[in-house]
Amino acid sequence: MRIDVQTHHMPDGYVKALAERSDYPFFEREGDSWFAQGTTHARLPMAPSILDIGLKIEEMDAHNIDLALISLNIPGPDLAADPKDADELARIGNDGIAEAVAKHPDRFKGFANLGFGDIDATCRELERCIDELGFIALQVFAFIGGKRPLDDPAFAPVWALLAERNVPLVLHPGPSPAGAVYADYWLGPLVGFLFDESIAALRLIFSGIMECHPRLKVLLPHGGATLPLLIGRVDRLSSNRPGPRDNISHAPSHYFERIHTDAVAHSTTALSLALQEMGADRLMFASDAPWVPVEAHVKIVGQLGFSEPDADKIWSGTAKKFFEI
Repeated sequence: MRIDVQTHHMPDGYVKALAERSDYPFFEREGDSWFAQGTTHARLPMAPSILDIGLKIEEMDAHNIDLALISLNIPGPDLAADPKDADELARIGNDGIAEAVAKHPDRFKGFANLGFGDIDATCRELERCIDELGFIALQVFAFIGGKRPLDDPAFAPVWALLAERNVPLVLHPGPSPAGAVYADYWLGPLVGFLFDESIAALRLIFSGIMECHPRLKVLLPHGGATLPLLIGRVDRLSSNRPGPRDNISHAPSHYFERIHTDAVAHSTTALSLALQEMGADRLMFASDAPWVPVEAHVKIVGQLGFSEPDADKIWSGTAKKFFEI
């Protein structure tokens, strides 16, 4: 069995809601193509298979993907400046993901996204996604609204609810405070996203959130971003100065050992490092479709020549255990 733990879908209702907006986030059409505008510095073309769930199934079938865990992509609902708009966009997006899952329950499971407008409304929407829509995880962008870090105290009830309900937290890059720096040369998607994800994960660690919630499960995608390479540096340099470890009882690597990742590493070298540092018990196959052709990561995983037990874990076993599917 093959499970894809990172692939994206923009439902019709969400596209329509964003197309009717004049402020960020919004969709605009140019000829036959849709473009998503998250912020001044975040404009992305929408590939046909992110809009058409039938095309996504065709891609899955072509590469023997049995089950895909689908989520919204940039722009997320949290980018809306008005709190009510953000929460309403989240509801629309979640309903659209749920509709795709309901039409193809044997092929898809859904992740929630939240608006983070009103925190009480945000928690109610998360509970609705878990209890009524049957979603198996919450996806959040590295900086809420493109600005606020995940350890902002206002968001604490969300992390507590995830830990209480044993629902994984899936990190994903998006607009960030460094957007202007990333604007040239497409530096955000090329490298900046990995630093933003890494910072988000480290803020969950250094703030004490992961210590406070030992049951909180976290997926840091893209081969663990920069942390398989840098976690030793983080341990060493945080150990000999006041400040970084004030909220935690152990080295950062202690908490990193609870974090899982996916195989969207883009090279056998990077994926080998993720496997070496994190192990097959924390590594899951993903495609990041449609931003990357599905066959790209199928090929990279196949080239590494895993042992049969490790291959079974990476293709599906680790995902089944992590998401309890």
